[in-house]
Amino acid sequence: MNKLLKYLSTLAILSGSAVASPLKLQSENPLFYYGVCKIAKDNQDAKTAYDFCKKALSLMPDTPAVYRETIFLAYSLGRKEEAFDILKKYNEKFKNDPETYLFTAFFYSVIKQPEKAISTLEEAYKRFPNNEKVISTLVDYYLENKQIDKARQLLEKLSTIKKDDPNVYFKLARIYLFENNLQKAEEYLKQTLKIDKNFKPAWQILGELYKQQKRYDEAIKLYKSVLQDNPQNLDALNRLFQVYVDIDDFENASKTIDKIITLNPKDNDALLKKFLLYIKYDKAKEILEDLQKTVKENPDNLFAKFMLGMAYESLNDYKKAKEIYEELYQQQPDNQELVDRLTQVYVNLKEYDKALDVYNKLYTQNPNDYRILLAMADIEDKRGNTQRALELVQEAEKIKPDDATVYFLKAIYLDKLKNWKEAEKALLKALELRPNYPDALNYLGYTYIDRDINVDKGIELVNKALSLAPDNPAYLDSLAWGYYKKGDYKKAYEILEKVLKKVDDDPVINEHFADVLTKLGKSKEAVEYYKKALKLIEEKGEGEPGQKDRILKKLK
Repeated sequence: MNKLLKYLSTLAILSGSAVASPLKLQSENPLFYYGVCKIAKDNQDAKTAYDFCKKALSLMPDTPAVYRETIFLAYSLGRKEEAFDILKKYNEKFKNDPETYLFTAFFYSVIKQPEKAISTLEEAYKRFPNNEKVISTLVDYYLENKQIDKARQLLEKLSTIKKDDPNVYFKLARIYLFENNLQKAEEYLKQTLKIDKNFKPAWQILGELYKQQKRYDEAIKLYKSVLQDNPQNLDALNRLFQVYVDIDDFENASKTIDKIITLNPKDNDALLKKFLLYIKYDKAKEILEDLQKTVKENPDNLFAKFMLGMAYESLNDYKKAKEIYEELYQQQPDNQELVDRLTQVYVNLKEYDKALDVYNKLYTQNPNDYRILLAMADIEDKRGNTQRALELVQEAEKIKPDDATVYFLKAIYLDKLKNWKEAEKALLKALELRPNYPDALNYLGYTYIDRDINVDKGIELVNKALSLAPDNPAYLDSLAWGYYKKGDYKKAYEILEKVLKKVDDDPVINEHFADVLTKLGKSKEAVEYYKKALKLIEEKGEGEPGQKDRILKKLK
């Protein structure tokens, strides 16, 4: 059956007419042509659709919908001049109908001519100054094209016409947000909610404003008011949960996340949030018991099992974590996150060959994934085979020669192999590819400081790293060490004292603090920090090559 008969048959079925007399239908009813046009368009046959719409237009010259359909079809077929010619006739014929201008503006918008869309709507506004739809649409176009003042003027007029329309006040709030006038934005958001307290975008934005300004009590009150009308509003519950986390209210945060999980027990994101919440507050044993119960009740929930493995990890029970991850790995061998956790557990148990075996299988399936090589390099380095780690990174470099991370890791391994000259080149290459690479900036800066290569340049590099990550304890330690090298022990002390309040389990930071205390004449206190650094080395390994011997010499 050819296309025409196919469409005629379809139309006959839809209209209840006999397909035996299509010619009669065509001669008597122009709607028939329009119907075939619509069916052909739905079947993505633009050429047939256009032909039938053109015929329908000749028989129904007073029907706006046929004009609109034909204009778009002509344009889609590349008949642009014809499309604009039909558009011109359409505008002339229906110039007293606001919908004409709205369609024309929409057409110009679709074909990426926003200036013409706006000018069309501005003309419509002159002809129909009190038409709400024209004003509202023109406001949207002004906002999309950053013509803020014009949008504001129209919205203020619209607010006198549609006093009870929350959209008007919400759009005004958007304008003031764009201008960073938070006070006015808040005023209009509240006005929006006064008209419609469940206007979702308004309470979402207002809640975020409260959070940014640390007005947590008001944010809590807002979200609770939303939940009063709809206690199962998951969006409001999640936002309320985050506020409780921000203000360190564990009790209410845990109650809220439990409610979210009760409402949606298959929400893996909620399960993860609960896990992280409990870990943050050193409640690993509690979350372990909770996850054990969840897995027992839902044995097919693989994500819950995965988090149970993470809970065991957090308690340093690597054997139990390993059992869970290995079971999951049999079912999900391509799950990258699972692979990373399993290999990390193998490394913690010093089962390096098993970790490498997992990555080798993955690399066989994905030979262009250089990140697998980087992961394998890390394992080789941890098992003491730094030369092999370097070789793997060099293989990764061949696959991805424009990745700064590759050169950063290459530098680390070269440095460990006592080839600083090449390591420095690799670091500079990493920074050439990514000038704002904080880890590379800090590594290069710290090395310049620690080895007295160029202390001032080193401090400059570390300060740049800190401008990108101001609270990073490793970077702050590097800066303190720079001041130490320049003899400003008081400044070094101030920085390291603050760092140790946040991170007290880093052997290098503890050693540096002991060095500073020694220079300040606080030898007894310094000995305690040297001993603490040695204890951490026994537990976690050296922070720098040769650190243990270095500290032992200082204690003699």
